[in-house]
Amino acid sequence: MTPQPIEIPGRFGFGTMSMTWTAQPRPTEESIKTLKYVTSHSEYGVKLLNGGEFYGPNDANLKLLQQFVSENDPKINESLILSIKGGVDPVNLKPNGSEEYIAKSIENVASYFPKSNPSRPKLIYEAARVDPNVPYQDTVSYIKEHVDNGTIDGISLSEVGINSIEKATAIAPISCVELELSLFSQDILNNGILAFLSEKQIPIVAYSPLCRGILTDYCIEHADTFLSEIPAGHFKLHLDKFQPENFNHNLVALKKLYAYAHDVKHTSLESLALSWILKISGHSNYHGIEKVTRILPIPSGSTIDRVKLNFGNLVELSDDDLHAIDLILKENPVKGLRYNAQIEGTLFQ
Repeated sequence: MTPQPIEIPGRFGFGTMSMTWTAQPRPTEESIKTLKYVTSHSEYGVKLLNGGEFYGPNDANLKLLQQFVSENDPKINESLILSIKGGVDPVNLKPNGSEEYIAKSIENVASYFPKSNPSRPKLIYEAARVDPNVPYQDTVSYIKEHVDNGTIDGISLSEVGINSIEKATAIAPISCVELELSLFSQDILNNGILAFLSEKQIPIVAYSPLCRGILTDYCIEHADTFLSEIPAGHFKLHLDKFQPENFNHNLVALKKLYAYAHDVKHTSLESLALSWILKISGHSNYHGIEKVTRILPIPSGSTIDRVKLNFGNLVELSDDDLHAIDLILKENPVKGLRYNAQIEGTLFQ
């Protein structure tokens, strides 16, 4: 039987990296309550949970999702999709797309969840980055073998460019492509990837839709202390947009977006940022694209309160709103790479 892409319902997914890949993760039971909350409320429409084999030490993220699945309502489990990134050495975080490593990674991921369907969520696997030492079509073919034998249910792609997407789609049906997209990170709108995926109508899973916490009311309202509150050693401190010079430069645009959110749309900055992505999703004749593919933002949040802040004040944006937001960013260009100069070469491969 020819495998088919996994249909991903809803408008949102939910990211779980911050629940386990942090110096001081929240108690497991609190995270599970948050996951149950966000996946059981129909107004949020969250059916996709995004995780990672290397999101924390000793498979911490997989263990959290395993416990969530085991404690969750089986009927809700049947409707869920877990998209798990792997194919990365957890010690040095280097991609490994070899047949042996992909098999080891997929078998490890699958071992945390019931083998029989429909007693478990559907499992989608994605190699987190392109391994430059292995032809990408080979890596995708290795993953496909585990779809064919029923170990996993589907394939996603992560941080890929058009060339890799073409190679992957020639090998197997692709359920979605995970890429960064936010008001402050619009690369895929300008480098042809959004247009290419829209032609194929492959959904995009938009990670960091709040630019790792910058596109929030809290950031603006605590701008003087925002950077100093980041714990020592946190990976954000190595990212361009969190460098003081860039952060202070970007505050101009940020404050104007904050004002637009509150004064014009009567909502929060985070809700404006998420509403912007939802407006683009499926939009006709946007940036020269006849019909934009579906885009599912995956905000994260370790607590129910954070989930309510992110999802609770979404608004309908008009084309005039899109134009006004575009104008703010055109007149106040954002400075800083998505990551930094050292990592930039590993993106869109």
